[in-house]
Amino acid sequence: MIRISPELAKKLESLPDNPGVYLWKDKDKEVIYVGKAKNLKNRIRSYLQDHKDRKTRQLQKHIYDLDYIVVGSESNALILEASMIRKYSPRYNVMLKDDKRYPFIKITNDPFPKIEKTRTLVKDGGSYYGPYSRFPDIRKILSLLEWIFPLRNCNRAIPKDEIKYQKACINYQLKKCLAPCIGNISHQDYLKLVKNVKDFLQGKHYSLMNTLKEDMQKASDDLKFELAGELRDKIRALEKFSEKQNMFFSDLKNRDIIAVYREETIAAVVVLKMVEGRVNNKELYPLKNVEDEADASLISYFIIDYYSQKEELPDDIIVSTEPDDMDTLNEWLKNRIKVPQKGEKNNLVLLARKNAFMYVEEKKLQGIRSKNRTIFAVQELKDILKLDRLPRKMVCMDISTIQGEDTVSSAVYFENGKPLKSKYRHFIIKSVVGQDDFASMAETITRFLNNCRENNDMTPDLIVIDGGKGQLNSANAILKNYPDLNIQIISLAKRVEEVYLPQHEDSIIIPKTASALKLLTHIRDESHRFAITFHRKRRSARTLISKLDGINGISEQLKFSLLKEFGSVDVIKNTSIEELTKIKGIGENTAKNIIDSLNKQDNED
Repeated sequence: MIRISPELAKKLESLPDNPGVYLWKDKDKEVIYVGKAKNLKNRIRSYLQDHKDRKTRQLQKHIYDLDYIVVGSESNALILEASMIRKYSPRYNVMLKDDKRYPFIKITNDPFPKIEKTRTLVKDGGSYYGPYSRFPDIRKILSLLEWIFPLRNCNRAIPKDEIKYQKACINYQLKKCLAPCIGNISHQDYLKLVKNVKDFLQGKHYSLMNTLKEDMQKASDDLKFELAGELRDKIRALEKFSEKQNMFFSDLKNRDIIAVYREETIAAVVVLKMVEGRVNNKELYPLKNVEDEADASLISYFIIDYYSQKEELPDDIIVSTEPDDMDTLNEWLKNRIKVPQKGEKNNLVLLARKNAFMYVEEKKLQGIRSKNRTIFAVQELKDILKLDRLPRKMVCMDISTIQGEDTVSSAVYFENGKPLKSKYRHFIIKSVVGQDDFASMAETITRFLNNCRENNDMTPDLIVIDGGKGQLNSANAILKNYPDLNIQIISLAKRVEEVYLPQHEDSIIIPKTASALKLLTHIRDESHRFAITFHRKRRSARTLISKLDGINGISEQLKFSLLKEFGSVDVIKNTSIEELTKIKGIGENTAKNIIDSLNKQDNED
């Protein structure tokens, strides 16, 4: 609960019913959370109640004071919230991570703009394109542009109507610049060149090629064949670059495809930029402060922050998950947000989500590498078996029985290549009579997967079955009934340590020296050990109970109390009457009866 200061109590008495933005502050008057509300009074007072999610409970502990700003509509609240979050960077808000780590292409706001790469975003009138994942991607683009549309990249200050320099730099000789510094190109023609570069960076490749084709035809008609040849070569270079963008929609619309992926505290949003019907760029935005936030909330935060800074909007905004405040967001963005369920647009969403997933996987792997070297065996296993994702969480199952009696099974849990014994599970097989390993495994997997649905923390990335192709097919048939869990499955046969995968006829033989095989055999042997240990305990308990069953006047509760305290018949019969009477419900006569009866059974045996 919030500790209400006198200042806060006074403000809570006069909260308005209007839409607006509220700012929670700590005792040092630092803004720690910014939120928006349709009704400020109701939303702010909700923080005085108990909350289930950990993040809100942590926020409540630090709330001391409050400010709020009343606005005219929910749409205005969206924009103001994004502005306040960028201004204060509150500790508990979902935010984009610092963009300074990610490279952009910048076109400056000079009279003769220059093109450069940068990691710093500054509101200086320049145009920024990106972020790009890597500097090598930018270098390839700039290398292409300096030949097709050679903008300057020097640091010379070039006035609009004055020629200050007598000699151009070496870039002019290399044909990487048209030398506006010496008046070699007019201001008007140079700005036309700048527009072409901006069109290219915005993905308008086909409009640009059509313009160049018109210029080429005009040059040819004017008998300027050398110029026409240069334009032809530039068109071919653009065509070759654009061929890599193979996703095409014939309506030629501009679209943003947005998807989010999160695991624990690492999350990222990917935006695939579709311009003129073709996907031509990927933007990656890591997020922070994502604990206890649903995907719908993350998408909503991102959309508000992203589009509140955009001067132009695409025709459609396609998202992987319906965001919170969908109606308000769509009112603000003129009904551009769409959530596809199937078809080509849904395939694009899945592709964007896969890119976000790959970033999160790599970040998880980087963190794990510094802490735990066993992750390399996990990575090797993923690569050798071509798994969809890194099997950081693995479960191996095994059956233990003797002639169909006391059948039990185990599920051992490995995380990052090491056993996590707190998540080990064993099962007493209930539905199978006699020895039937296939049926016993089917019951085990079904019960384990049902547990995963109830407790998502138990859900592994990979299930390993001890057995061959038949065991795998049987287990996989059950796993298909749980598509929501998104679990991969393989089996490991003992004969030559063959690995079987669903929908693969042939087995895979992993080299004996590979860390991946050592990991698989380790988890298989551990599941076997855990199953056998539990089976022995069951048999021992059954033996003890059966001998105690022959003693008159011993309740079921006393039998289990004896089992828990002493563990075996031999210990009980060699225990003194005084020790036995320490068990609740056992008097001196009962204790004497137990010892005499057990000794009598031994003599009869």
